Amino acid sequence: MVFAWIEIKNYPESAFKNEYKSVYVHQLSIVEGQTHKGYGKKLMNEVYDIAKKNDIDLIELDYWFENMAAKEFYKKQNFKKYREFAFRQL
Repeated sequence: MVFAWIEIKNYPESAFKNEYKSVYVHQLSIVEGQTHKGYGKKLMNEVYDIAKKNDIDLIELDYWFENMAAKEFYKKQNFKKYREFAFRQL
């Protein structure tokens, strides 16, 4: 199974940021054993096409810190880190 769960997000203007729209990739999933066959790249190309058709020039996503495969994949797709999420459990 191969799928992408995406959402078109509209961010209103606030004291902290200007108004903008993005395509948010909640999840990109490729069944084990089917990786490294170009399916991820094809899915992302579909995401890019959806963004372009909706006049959106920003794709946002996140992935688990320890997911090295995702980190490398998105790096190859030219994604840049701009924020990190941290937690402390008490």
